Amino acid sequence: MVGKILQLAVAILIVSWTTAQTESYEDPNKLKVWLTISARKRFIEVSWSNAPANKGDQLLVTKEDPHSFKSKLMPKQTPLAAFQSDEGSGSGEGPPSYVPISGFTVKPDTKSSSKEVEQEKFWVANEGTTEVVAAIKPSQGLSTQWFTTGLPFDYALSRNVTIRTSCYGFWASYIDSEGTILAKTCLKVFPRWMNELKSKIGEMRLRDLFIPGSHDSGSYRPNFDPLLRESLVTKYALTQDDDIRGQLMHGVRYLDIRVGYYRNSPDPFYIYHGITKQRPLQEVINQVRDFVYETNEIIIFGLKEFPVGFGKGLGVHRLLISYLREQFQDLIAHPSLTWRASLRDIWARRQNVFLAYDHEAMVEEFPEVLFGSVEQRWGNKQTWSQLETYLRNVNDFDASRFSSRPVSDMAELTPETWDVILDKHGGLRKMADNVNWRISQLYRNELGTNANIVSADFIRGTTLVETAIEYNTRKIYM
Repeated sequence: MVGKILQLAVAILIVSWTTAQTESYEDPNKLKVWLTISARKRFIEVSWSNAPANKGDQLLVTKEDPHSFKSKLMPKQTPLAAFQSDEGSGSGEGPPSYVPISGFTVKPDTKSSSKEVEQEKFWVANEGTTEVVAAIKPSQGLSTQWFTTGLPFDYALSRNVTIRTSCYGFWASYIDSEGTILAKTCLKVFPRWMNELKSKIGEMRLRDLFIPGSHDSGSYRPNFDPLLRESLVTKYALTQDDDIRGQLMHGVRYLDIRVGYYRNSPDPFYIYHGITKQRPLQEVINQVRDFVYETNEIIIFGLKEFPVGFGKGLGVHRLLISYLREQFQDLIAHPSLTWRASLRDIWARRQNVFLAYDHEAMVEEFPEVLFGSVEQRWGNKQTWSQLETYLRNVNDFDASRFSSRPVSDMAELTPETWDVILDKHGGLRKMADNVNWRISQLYRNELGTNANIVSADFIRGTTLVETAIEYNTRKIYM
């Protein structure tokens, strides 16, 4: 009897703990805060929804986890200019974010007297031991806003995360006028989000999930700084700032891989973006393989286009498939699973890498290795209004919803040839900053319920990963 009581108590504790951990995901109306990274200048972005937006509310950014805030009176400082974003990133009609000065921010004041030193209230965290590096005053009456701050992000921080990391780099706290923390977030990693949701999503298919994806996943350069090294080529060739490991650690589970063949290279297979040569395929495979062995996550490795070196024959395709088989070995999901397999069935086999190959003849020739390709819904749009209309239309009339084959919304802008030559749009980074916050809100508020894979450029500038986890957490209750 005592044993049963103990078991029941443990079960209640587990349920309580799980509820506490997932409550913010399961309640769509709760105040939430997000931190993202802009693509063009790599500034920290802060966004929130369902905010009370009362007088005295503040959004405070720190570099350490804040447990408490209190206000202090200090002499007013001479302010720097307000940071006005020209990235197109931001929403709402509220005041701009201000560059931090000595741990707090102030606004210009033209009324100060030379005889009297005015004082102003500012906030400190953790009894003054943690500096507030930026502060934003939410606009009263606006519950949802998105701001680009002047805080630079160093991608070296991302390269140092491990599967034991949860938060790092920056924290953002929404507080009321008394300093009470109403909501808090941080820059997060999600190395095992599928496994952590196993009890909820284990019986679902990959087609049933909301899966974050990256567009042209292999188009990155290690240690690249766009503010120092940008050229016309890199403006339109690079689409991500994290390498493959970084993308996977931060929650991506669909990789969009474009392979070219370079006959005279020691590494004959390379990632390409169009005709621009990017990373060795071996580098990408190594990072995927190591990540899967470490985390037991499931990855869709989507190969398509084959833009360089394949020709019209099938010989190079056969070389590539042989190479993939040799590299991934026992991690390759056997196609007998089919796209209808549940996640639990996939994990039972410990075959976690789905080679989705966009060449029907090869899929037929290698039925023991290859799955059919992921359907990519690509609008080829150059403006947000065009892209938004396209994404809404393909989701409103989604006949593929009843199929088991995964489908990816390609949620990025695409420049036309002359746009690139004339640099009409200022590069893919600027285009991403113009739409990533809008994409985040569109899928969070409207399209997330039926979304499958959603892929984006510079995905760290979106909240797609957090939104995917939120919707997948709630699916069991839908």
